[in-house]
Amino acid sequence: MPSVDDPLRANLTRQCLTSIQRYILDHHLGPGDKLPSLPQWAEMLGVSVRAVREAMQALQALDLVDIQHGRGIFVRSVEDSDFLDFLVRSRLPRVSTEEVVQARAMLELVALEACIANATPQDIAELEQILDQYRDDLAHGGQLRGADCHRLFHYRMLQATGSQLLYMLGVPLWNTYIALGATGRLPPEEQPQTDPIETHGAYLRAIKDRDFSHTRDLVNRHLLGLCAHYHVFPFGDKSRHAADGPDS
Repeated sequence: MPSVDDPLRANLTRQCLTSIQRYILDHHLGPGDKLPSLPQWAEMLGVSVRAVREAMQALQALDLVDIQHGRGIFVRSVEDSDFLDFLVRSRLPRVSTEEVVQARAMLELVALEACIANATPQDIAELEQILDQYRDDLAHGGQLRGADCHRLFHYRMLQATGSQLLYMLGVPLWNTYIALGATGRLPPEEQPQTDPIETHGAYLRAIKDRDFSHTRDLVNRHLLGLCAHYHVFPFGDKSRHAADGPDS
């Protein structure tokens, strides 16, 4: 007979996980701060070390903590996380490149439109500053610094949405998309070359003008045409043809 998880134990693990997250927030802990040991947590929460270990492993799978054997448990920064390790450690089925592109595109569209609706003058000024630095770095051949500006622009966009949850979900997803490109899952021959300054500048113009009229096209162009290439909703040819109808 196949084994099943004990619902009482699963619930206890979830309660431990919630308590640990609340501890991090209440004590204003940030990236690199050390957390109590497993035995200390077990004593603090009045549970077994096993329950705490399972909670910590779940937090590690989500890239919220870093368990360093022999050194301790440390808070991780959301900027350092992506979903690749989580997918490897979890029992989820293999996620295709198309699914990652679609998830990134859908989140990008939400983030862009939320910025158009909610970005403050300070948000816009900081995005302009990052774009100016990006432009300057690329003009002087600073590819590494240019890549850092690219990352900062998107992180700042996510912050400008006004949604902390969107930021916490969006940063790991953005990192996953970039990691796939670095590992060859998005081959260069499938990536039409675009001007990064022009595509980021188009985002910024839409945000400044509060212009929702062509956000889908902006996202597809910024993602190197991969949305249309993979026919992923809501940008690909399949969805467009379905919307146009059989006589279009």
